[in-house]
Amino acid sequence: MSQRGQSLVEFALSSVVLLLLVGGLVDIGRAIYITEALSNAAREGARHGAWFDAPHQSHPWLNDTAIKTAVDAELATVSIPPSTLKNPGTTCPAPTDGNLYHNPPYANSAYPATANQAWLYICYNNTPGTDPAAQGQVDLNVIVLYSYGPLTPLISAQFGLFRLASNVHMTVQGT
Repeated sequence: MSQRGQSLVEFALSSVVLLLLVGGLVDIGRAIYITEALSNAAREGARHGAWFDAPHQSHPWLNDTAIKTAVDAELATVSIPPSTLKNPGTTCPAPTDGNLYHNPPYANSAYPATANQAWLYICYNNTPGTDPAAQGQVDLNVIVLYSYGPLTPLISAQFGLFRLASNVHMTVQGT
């Protein structure tokens, strides 16, 4: 019985599994990288909004435009397109588990429906649209939600989009 070509067949069969493992590892690494980028962007936006201008006794960057600019600048460093501000004048998304801080899960409707887009929610005392500078103490939440689309076709076909979230909460003391 001839054994010619056996190695080629074995390699062809095993290479499919090997490529799926490598593709999955690349997707997991990429998802972790993007999660860190979202966390940095939310933290930078909240830090920027909470910054206090001591000589003028004011919070000049405690507004949606300045915070969004800081978040988008951080997202651009990792080639994520600018975020879309989703809640001017409305409330932030409610967590689905009652946990208000530390990246709570949100309803699927709070995330972008299209892959690889970021949505931004900015909340002051969980009621955006108010004048935070006139309130004394302000609770600032900067929430960045992202729908991650895996590169590996088998993973995206099986699981669809993965939803990544970053929520940074800061208390801003008034003047």
